Amino acid sequence: MAREIELKLEVPPSALARLKRAPWLIRHAEKPGEDTRLISVYYDTDKGALKKRRATLRVRDADGAFLQTFKRDSTGLGRLEWECPLDDPSPKLTHAARKKTGGLDIKKLAGSLKPVFETNVRRHVMPLSYRDSQLELALDRGKIKTGRRRLAVHEVEIELKRGDSGDVVALGREIAARLKPAYGVASKAERGYALKDGCVGAPVSADIILLSRDMNAAEAFQTIAMSALHHFAANRDAVIAQEGEGVHQMRVGLRRLRAAISIFKTLLRGPETQAVKASLKWLTEALGPARDMDVLAKDGVAPMAKETPAPVAAKVLKADIAGRREAGFARARKAVTSERYRRLVLDTVLWINGGKWVRSGVALIAGRRMLSARRFAARELGRRTAKVLKKLSRIDELNPPQQHKLRIAIKKLRYGVGFFESLFAGEKKRIKQFAGVLKDLQSALGKLNDIRVHGRLAKAYAAPAKPTRRAAPRAFAMGELTGKERAMGRDCLAAARKQGKRLKHCPHFWT
Repeated sequence: MAREIELKLEVPPSALARLKRAPWLIRHAEKPGEDTRLISVYYDTDKGALKKRRATLRVRDADGAFLQTFKRDSTGLGRLEWECPLDDPSPKLTHAARKKTGGLDIKKLAGSLKPVFETNVRRHVMPLSYRDSQLELALDRGKIKTGRRRLAVHEVEIELKRGDSGDVVALGREIAARLKPAYGVASKAERGYALKDGCVGAPVSADIILLSRDMNAAEAFQTIAMSALHHFAANRDAVIAQEGEGVHQMRVGLRRLRAAISIFKTLLRGPETQAVKASLKWLTEALGPARDMDVLAKDGVAPMAKETPAPVAAKVLKADIAGRREAGFARARKAVTSERYRRLVLDTVLWINGGKWVRSGVALIAGRRMLSARRFAARELGRRTAKVLKKLSRIDELNPPQQHKLRIAIKKLRYGVGFFESLFAGEKKRIKQFAGVLKDLQSALGKLNDIRVHGRLAKAYAAPAKPTRRAAPRAFAMGELTGKERAMGRDCLAAARKQGKRLKHCPHFWT
């Protein structure tokens, strides 16, 4: 199975036409571009067996020539790809297919495979000689369809045919500077599945990360970072639609990416990395008010409104929180529809796959890049576990800011376990036990943090900048809510103390 290196950019139809005629691009062309009609039918089972394994199977009709393609996710911009010509449009799954599809026995699925969606695209292909590489530039315009549903396609694909993957990124940067495209977060297959399931624009959760033991640390970071980027960026439409879960999932994706950067920081040091971190922090903070008010409305005010002896005060507070929630979502929507957001996503993709960190000639950094992913994971998990245990041993002495830092350290360690668990496939039981303790620790300290956030808000209600007729009932209701939560805070700290002792005796699955 070959590894496909491809960068996908989304552009308006007018930009496709401009790029097709651009003199600066034509100068790199090895021969004139060609137009072709591509009709691709994607196959899967009713239960989405291939989709669950992050694999796709399609049969493409390119002006009467049939080609079967099987793809699986790999690292960074890369995917594993196996192709074979066919005599007709029906998929053919042979014994040889299992070896060429990374061990996935799709032959067993043959009897239950059926068409799930189709893409119909007019493609303009330009073979390029760019820097030291041979690239293929494809300009696609068409649609994805399943049943009566349709979704437009306007995108640019840059594929490496021979040479250096860094040249794919370099051409992407040049196109980005001229056309201001967006990064193509979802593949045609991902959009096709979403269209079929009727969930275009719905909140998207994280995918399972699959690392292989033959990966080095740099390849592991690229795989993890691209997964986290896809996680947060795929929730843009849900944030625009003011979906509370969409905001939550985007923030989780951002935290996962920031955690990955922290875990691999010894590979990534430099001004480019600092710029990426600053942009990710900006977006995280822009989403914060929407998430905070959404949680307060659902988990705090709504239950209290049913139990409080002062229903009028609770009603006033509920209306005020709803207004703050709406303002928070407006801020979040403004952020993800901004030019800064477009640049953030595209710049981060290009940095992950072709930033200066990838080519640093500093011997120490180059050596860390080439360290085996499994060895890197063992070192990092061991180091971070020791750091967390040291802080947990004196949790009662930590002040609130220190407890907050401990919570963040536990969260990063938990993300690290999720990032690396596929490298320790024979340790599922110990991984589950270790991750479970971290989850309980994070939950206890997370609730404690929420209580403190609500306490600060209560103080603001108690001393408003502009006192109004509704200020007193709002302050009363908020005081009642935070009073109950403060009592819960002691239980949260006790739970964290208990889970800390469990973590101390939890077996390390990476040793």
